[in-house]
Amino acid sequence: MEALFFLAFFSPVMGYLATTKGYHFWTWFFIGLFLPIISLFILFFLKEKPIVIDPSKLVVHEMKDKVLWKKEE
Repeated sequence: MEALFFLAFFSPVMGYLATTKGYHFWTWFFIGLFLPIISLFILFFLKEKPIVIDPSKLVVHEMKDKVLWKKEE
């Protein structure tokens, strides 16, 4: 019973930690579900993914003396 509680708690935490480093939540959720402790060490040693912004999706808004950049939705 305690093992199920541990897995139910640990898997979402692994998913959250992965998203803070730029990785996909659900992938690391399932990795954390099947390899709980090992996945923590793997994620610890992985580098953060750089944030890539597509310039074609940015829109320029000009307000008086300020230029604001907003992502197009």
